[in-house]
Amino acid sequence: IIVPGGRGVRKEKTNSDMARWLVQQSDGGAWMTSVCTGSLLFAIAGLLDGRRATTNKLAFDWVAEHRPQVDWQPTARWVRDEKFITASGVSAGMDMAVDVIREILGEKAASNAAEWAEYVANTDPDNDPFARSET
Repeated sequence: IIVPGGRGVRKEKTNSDMARWLVQQSDGGAWMTSVCTGSLLFAIAGLLDGRRATTNKLAFDWVAEHRPQVDWQPTARWVRDEKFITASGVSAGMDMAVDVIREILGEKAASNAAEWAEYVANTDPDNDPFARSET
């Protein structure tokens, strides 16, 4: 499952049917990934409670205030906590996708996917040049 962020999240954050559907998908064992503010939909469904997660840095405070039960990571580019993987923004979502390909299909497939897309992946989930300094 890939949940995108963007303006639609503001509308869907109150959609209880969406939240139930995400919980059902999670119970089925699917990889649960989000890009940008899409992590808010996982959070509101209670799927990230007690888990590490991240979201878009420009909307970080807005997302985090909706669900303080999540261990929000303000400096991570993407975060994997078991089958839940949250990416901070669009390009971080590309990095996350390459990492998921690596996890499922191996290093060669991940390398090929990045090369075919003419993309230079950031392979360090803790290296986010858009993160706020915690000092």
